[in-house]
Amino acid sequence: MRRYINLLVIVVAVVAAIPFFYTALAADKDPGLMLKKISGNEKEIRNVKITALDNQENHLNRMFSITSSGSRYLGRESSFSLLDEDPDWYKQYVKQYPRFMRGKTNQGGFYEDRQMIAYADIIPQPLHRFDKELYVEVLDKKTRKTETMKRKVQGFSKQSFPSVWDVQKTGNELKVAAATDGDIRVYRVSLPDKKITGGKWITQRGQTGRMAQYTQLAETDVNKPNHILAYQEEKVDDDGSVKEMNTVIYKYYTNETKKLKPPINIPLRNRDNWKYVYNGKTVYMATGGKKGGARLLTFDGNGKLKADKTFAIKYQSTGNPIPEIKNGRLYFLIPNDSREKACLLYVFDISSGKQLYSGKVVQKGKRINPRYVEGVKLTIE
Repeated sequence: MRRYINLLVIVVAVVAAIPFFYTALAADKDPGLMLKKISGNEKEIRNVKITALDNQENHLNRMFSITSSGSRYLGRESSFSLLDEDPDWYKQYVKQYPRFMRGKTNQGGFYEDRQMIAYADIIPQPLHRFDKELYVEVLDKKTRKTETMKRKVQGFSKQSFPSVWDVQKTGNELKVAAATDGDIRVYRVSLPDKKITGGKWITQRGQTGRMAQYTQLAETDVNKPNHILAYQEEKVDDDGSVKEMNTVIYKYYTNETKKLKPPINIPLRNRDNWKYVYNGKTVYMATGGKKGGARLLTFDGNGKLKADKTFAIKYQSTGNPIPEIKNGRLYFLIPNDSREKACLLYVFDISSGKQLYSGKVVQKGKRINPRYVEGVKLTIE
């Protein structure tokens, strides 16, 4: 009897291992796709990578990355973790400063300039799990020496899990923005005195009689100097429905908060379809419709609208277009165009509005038909 049980276990193990074997085997093969230029300068997409999904019925959830030079399958593990892939600057930190980077996983907690790299995080205290501690470490790039500062943080509830959103430098001090879903607080770190002070609330929770939730906007460059922190404020009723939505700017140098003033032709129900990003002193809002056209709004550090541009591009997408903004460029990924039967990419200059590139995913082999390829993520390195 035991012999039959052992045999059954072996058979089950072999059958279960087959999908992993073929996944690993496929990861070493080229899916036979590439991003091909239709018009413009191919240099504009030198650092662009499209993550795509294979929609054929027998290949559901198989994923791959596509560039202008070719494509590769993503293994099973990579498919699940692609949204959390470490950026190049973080990998470079790990390679160049291995001791300093040990245990530092919160990518929003870094700040870098020519002289230093700073890292901040909020961690539970070992003997008191409900107590939190703000931890700041500063690395001198020239000497490789580090300075560490700590302070017990107060004001957050015992049940909350605050995290560091952003770290910036103003004069001789760092400013650390920490938040939960319901509150945002800014701490000051004096570099000459090696001391953490402050803890100023920059949100006004509860004044409207509605619960508020806060979400940081995406930064074009996570670890670069910024003058502002930009975040989304949603005020909800007891039933969870959103009654008010604002985009807010906190100015590090003046400690002021300013609300964005979008055009009145953008109703509340449509704001979830916009891509929000910021850098330096500027906030951007970008969107595109399923049947063509794109729009970009640019706001200054006081929340005032500086530019409202539309881009005349034609497409019929089976999914919402995916915009990205970086290095003065607006990128639009069309997941799959129903007329072209392929994934499309457009690149525009933000200042002039000029189209710099257009391209589509094409078949260079016989493995995958582009009509089944759906773009799900756009990465500009």
